[in-house]
Parts: sequence; structure tokens; C-alpha cells
Amino acid sequence: MPPIIPKPYEPAGHGKSGFTISVVDAKQGQHIRIGISETAQKTHFGGALDAEKDALKLSLSNDQGRNHILTLELAEMGEPNAFSFAGGIKGSLSIRLQPWGPLAKGKRPATELPVIGGKSPRTVLLKLPEYARPEVRKIGQGQPLMD
Repeated sequence: MPPIIPKPYEPAGHGKSGFTISVVDAKQGQHIRIGISETAQKTHFGGALDAEKDALKLSLSNDQGRNHILTLELAEMGEPNAFSFAGGIKGSLSIRLQPWGPLAKGKRPATELPVIGGKSPRTVLLKLPEYARPEVRKIGQGQPLMD
């Protein structure tokens, strides 16, 4: 009988996405923090981002069936609706945002945001946790009564 040769362990499934979301409750008020690891930058944006020239555009939808998607798009510093970011440890970066909807009081620890799509190296689609999703727009909401 031939000998059994062991193989090194390789974890099943995919690794961590490198994108996180958390809620910070400071004296100045609550804010949302999106974190991006250096590995995620290289994987989804073609390399480490430069805080001096790069920025990110973020977009959300309040449409039924799309309110769970956060879109991050690579942009240049100074473009309209583009956010600058702060550097962190080990090449990571973060963006601080005003909450886009009501949040429960208190902070929430960093939670991984799964990657659900995108077009590398410019755009990535992330799945938001329940608490961070915008409220779904109701039929006719925001339209005049006579329309």
C-alpha cells in the first residue's frame, strides 16, 4: 500500500474582504468609519492608494432591492463628491462619514463588508450590514400628490 503524504492546510472559502464599517460615538457626535486594508486596495484598486492624489466616491441607493449596496469608486482628489481619506497602520486607510440615516445610540465595532461585485481597478460593490442600510423609499415618496 502506498504511503499517505500529508498536505499543508488551506482554509476553505474566501478570506477576509479587507473592507470594514464601524460606528464611532464621540463627543462631537456619531460618525461612520469605512476602513480599507492595504491588501484590499491592491486587489480592488490596482495598488496602494495615495492620500495626496487619490480619493473615493461613495454611493448608496434607497431603492428596494439595492439599499444593501455601497459602491466605492476610485477618483482623483478634487473631483465633485469625492472623499479624501486618512492613512492608518500597515498601509490601511479610512473614511469618516456622517450617518445617512438614523442610528441607534452607542458605537458599533468594525464589521467586515463582503465584496459582492465591481469592476477592478476602479469600482467595488460592498454589502452593508442591516443597521447601515438606507431606509427604502416608499412608492410615491418625494413626488407631488397630483403626479
